Amino acid sequence: MSWLLLVVVGLVVAGFVVLAPSVGLLIEQRRDIAALEEQVAAQQANVESLQEQQARWDDPAYIEAQARDRLFFVYPGETSFVVLDDRTTLETATADVPSATLEEPEEDWAAAAASSFLIAGLTTAGPSSFGEPAEIGEPQ
Repeated sequence: MSWLLLVVVGLVVAGFVVLAPSVGLLIEQRRDIAALEEQVAAQQANVESLQEQQARWDDPAYIEAQARDRLFFVYPGETSFVVLDDRTTLETATADVPSATLEEPEEDWAAAAASSFLIAGLTTAGPSSFGEPAEIGEPQ
């Protein structure tokens, strides 16, 4: 191997090392530019669609049709009818219907609350005597 060949190969390798980050940056920027151009094209299509809608609203016949369809406006003397679509099936209620009769509760909740309050206030037992606390999601 000659020294000249080694120097040339070394310069080529050094060139790759120096230029590789710049080439990577160039490729990334090209990708970003392509994405932004797609975004601009989508926004231009949206603007064109909005301009078409605005042009439609300049037509008095379109405005009248929208007022009749959306707001159910009619001219004086006209009769308006609204047809309900009765072809759809209504979902049946799956929940149990509560009874219409009053039922006497099995326990006296007021007395239970008062006794719980008194027991909690008058007890000398510490928290450890009540047992372990229930884990979250565990049925009690």
